[in-house]
Amino acid sequence: MNLFLRQKKHIKPIIALMIGTFPLMAIQGDLDLYIQKAQENNPVVKSAYNQWKSAETSITAAKGLPNPTLNVGYFLESVETAAGPQQYKIGLMQKFPFLGKRGLQGKIQSSIAENSYYKYVEHQLKLNHAVRSTWYDYYYLVRVTELTEQNFKLIQNWDGVIRSKYVTARAGHPDLIKTQIELIQLEDELFTLENKKIPILERFKSLLNDPSLMDIVVPDSLTFELAELDVSIVKEKILKNNTTVLGANADIEMQRYRVKRSKLNRMPDIALGVESITTGEKEGSAFSGKDPLVAKISLDIPIWFRKTNAEIASANFALNGAEARAVSIQNELNSELEMVLFDLEESSRQIRLYKDVLIPKGLESLGASEIAYRGDNIEFISLVDAQRRLLKFQMKYEKALVNYLKATSKLSVITGEKI
Repeated sequence: MNLFLRQKKHIKPIIALMIGTFPLMAIQGDLDLYIQKAQENNPVVKSAYNQWKSAETSITAAKGLPNPTLNVGYFLESVETAAGPQQYKIGLMQKFPFLGKRGLQGKIQSSIAENSYYKYVEHQLKLNHAVRSTWYDYYYLVRVTELTEQNFKLIQNWDGVIRSKYVTARAGHPDLIKTQIELIQLEDELFTLENKKIPILERFKSLLNDPSLMDIVVPDSLTFELAELDVSIVKEKILKNNTTVLGANADIEMQRYRVKRSKLNRMPDIALGVESITTGEKEGSAFSGKDPLVAKISLDIPIWFRKTNAEIASANFALNGAEARAVSIQNELNSELEMVLFDLEESSRQIRLYKDVLIPKGLESLGASEIAYRGDNIEFISLVDAQRRLLKFQMKYEKALVNYLKATSKLSVITGEKI
């Protein structure tokens, strides 16, 4: 406990430092290639992209005029006129929505397209985070496997030493049994670690949409620098860049346009057109065969007030719901941010603790125990305990490192920044 307290004095909480952005990580290389491949192949991202482009392409259609109407009529019984018998008529009508309706309809569709774009970017960010997290998990398993294998080899070496001692009657039979038990346990741990790689590899294949992937390339170690963050800057980035926040804002704008658009339904639409009536020849008439041309106008009369009022009320309810959803999203993001900051602070504390204090002390303890055992001053179980303790410290260091990098990756999703 005293050792921990001395170490704690040198650990400044990450929230108290808070003056930077993300950690500089020299771990890219293969990870960047994996992320690029995932962005190109992942079906979820492809689907989100096509939905965005579909919504964007629909903006022009939303602002366009409705199709004109062509009317053709044939007189089953000719109508005799001074110009001759009327045979058939043909007309063309174009409807013009009331001033402002088309513009608002275009703005509604633009907001829908904007929301679709933010969802597309959100899928990209989440995919990047999923690839990183899975890659980090695989790295951790590889490192733990390597550490366990090193421990296994050390126990094997001690098994040889004990056997030589046992032959010369310097070591009792229990020590030999203990080494064999330890080796069996380590073999079982190695078997379990190898099996754990299988589901992680399958998840990675799914993220990259690459069934042919046989292995994940990870480095021997991860090089990084602990980040120093300014919470106020992070919160500003969330408001400006977070895709969920921006999408919620776009949805609010869309609902506001819908309210305005529904109110315009009280106003009539107008249709303009022309109609020509084909007239046959009539002898003795000065106007024989002349086709009359008729200018036409029509109005939609919005007399169903209950229907219009219901549309306005529905749009207002949808707007209130969108605004409440935006508040809920902000609250959830604040909660997520606090958890990520805690993970960053806790994992950075553990990284410093294990790297600078416990692992060096564990190595020192193992060395002293080895010397004591060779001099027959301690029992073999004490040596094994020292070795187990060091292995535990090394594994916890790697776990803290992976947790830190995962939290950093999660922070990039919350702030809407690609790293």
